[in-house]
Amino acid sequence: MIVLGALVLSTSVLMAEREWTNKVPEVGTVGVGITFNVASMATQMQSQPNANTHLGPFLFDATDGLFNTPASMYILSQDPVAALRIKYRMTEHWNIRASIGFNGSHLDYSEYVRDDLAFALDPNSENKVVDHIKADLNSSNFAVGAEFTAGPRNLKFVAGVNLLYAFAGGKMNFSYGNEITAANQTPTSRITGTGYDDFPGGMGIAWGRPLERKNAGFTHGIGIQADLGIEWFFVQNLSLGAVATFTPIMFMKQCQTYTTYEGFSAKTGQVEQYNKLVSPGSWACLYGIRNLGLQLSLNYYF
Repeated sequence: MIVLGALVLSTSVLMAEREWTNKVPEVGTVGVGITFNVASMATQMQSQPNANTHLGPFLFDATDGLFNTPASMYILSQDPVAALRIKYRMTEHWNIRASIGFNGSHLDYSEYVRDDLAFALDPNSENKVVDHIKADLNSSNFAVGAEFTAGPRNLKFVAGVNLLYAFAGGKMNFSYGNEITAANQTPTSRITGTGYDDFPGGMGIAWGRPLERKNAGFTHGIGIQADLGIEWFFVQNLSLGAVATFTPIMFMKQCQTYTTYEGFSAKTGQVEQYNKLVSPGSWACLYGIRNLGLQLSLNYYF
């Protein structure tokens, strides 16, 4: 009886051990995962209005900070808040991987304004025209690399390195219902008084309004990213990961930024466009281990 009991117990342990070790995916499988970096929340460009807020204040107050500091290069976050990642198990200990994280918005904001022509013909007219502001704000992050995995059973030690490319920035385009003419050189506009009508003067134009703002000119960055942590296969082909990430070196480059205005020129007697150069562009190199992150992931292999 004792021998039989020991045999049953040994068989159960061996079966449990076999079941436990089979949770690790085989070589040649592909893994799809979602990563979430809890340490990057405060460093992302705010390219979307917050929930439970209005679109107008987001545009007019420039809550993302990009349009209020147009001459400054935007320093990129080195790791996205969330990303989609694909892995391929080349060998028992090596995976290759690629990931993409992105965030952005296309905002089309419209406001009624007085129809100046109808008002000039009839002061009692209630006709209205429409002003538009279109804003495109985007940030994205691409990474390709390899990782080494090792460890007993289903708890794996993970160490990896990525080549990282990131960009962020945006632009705004404006269109107006009331045209600028010789008889109406300062037409009624929703933009007047919002902080966007900052025409610097030039070309004989006394008053101008923006047509396009590229003050948030795109910043591009390329660097090396490393990570170190664990991956736990808690069911067959499904794992949870937790790694500390850092970017030891990253180079960034900002493109030239400018704003295009339109206004009536006393010199030419017609509507002219004027380009205000904001910044010729800048570059930066960040190095060290200060750019840390904590990345959590859920991965499925098939």
